[in-house]
Amino acid sequence: MTAILLFRSLFFTIRKLSSVKMRRNMLRFRLLILLAACVIAACSSGMVRAEFDKSLEKYNELVRWRELDKAASFAVPSISEEFSARAEAAKGSRVIDYQVVDVRYDEKAREASTTVTYKYYSLATGLVHDMTDKQEWIYTGEGDAKGWRLKSLLPEFR
Repeated sequence: MTAILLFRSLFFTIRKLSSVKMRRNMLRFRLLILLAACVIAACSSGMVRAEFDKSLEKYNELVRWRELDKAASFAVPSISEEFSARAEAAKGSRVIDYQVVDVRYDEKAREASTTVTYKYYSLATGLVHDMTDKQEWIYTGEGDAKGWRLKSLLPEFR
């Protein structure tokens, strides 16, 4: 946004200049500013995507290693109570492995959806199961809750 305001002020300054040579130099300067703004914007969105990838991996590693209380910190506040209830119910299962199968990332909306398969076993039966989990993520940029948050619940391990 700041780059756009800077660009507009430079544009109106250039219009006031009478010298053709100065106008040409200012046009070059304006293009340089615009290019710099584009590079900064590209780097910014790339950092958000890298942060998503890190959050996705961290969350699934926490589920894998049964640190479900820490995994609950990724849930948006509106589902945290139900997420904690599912985490309590999942204590009778052990995740053996997981694999991120699909990631759909929407840069403009700052949302993502992923498909993750878990291989786990039940302590009660000892049977190994496969489960597919559809995870919905959203980027929140407010205060202490800034970062990627999970909008979907922990799957039900049975």
